[in-house]
Amino acid sequence: MLTPLSAYVQQADGSTVQVVLLHAGVRVALHALGFEGEAPTLRAEVGDDAGKARLFAALRDLGVAFSAGREWSPAEVFSWLRDRGLLEGPCLRIAWTDPQQYVVCSDP
Repeated sequence: MLTPLSAYVQQADGSTVQVVLLHAGVRVALHALGFEGEAPTLRAEVGDDAGKARLFAALRDLGVAFSAGREWSPAEVFSWLRDRGLLEGPCLRIAWTDPQQYVVCSDP
């Protein structure tokens, strides 16, 4: 069964955080956080790790998932920020099993 999601963080390396909208209902909240661009992909710039951690916390609180994968995936960046003490708590991780099918789990 697919967990309904409104958006997920697709990329979070460097100073850019890229979110993919799956449902338009969260667009206004993302714009309020500083995301810009045309749906389905929105981008926000962050100045440093502390800024990225604040943005990640706000995204997590909106129910946005973080892409799992190799080499500094957004879920790995979330874990790294948490390990450094800049974030607390779990996040939702999203991983694809097929192009149109994904699995969502909580990352403690």
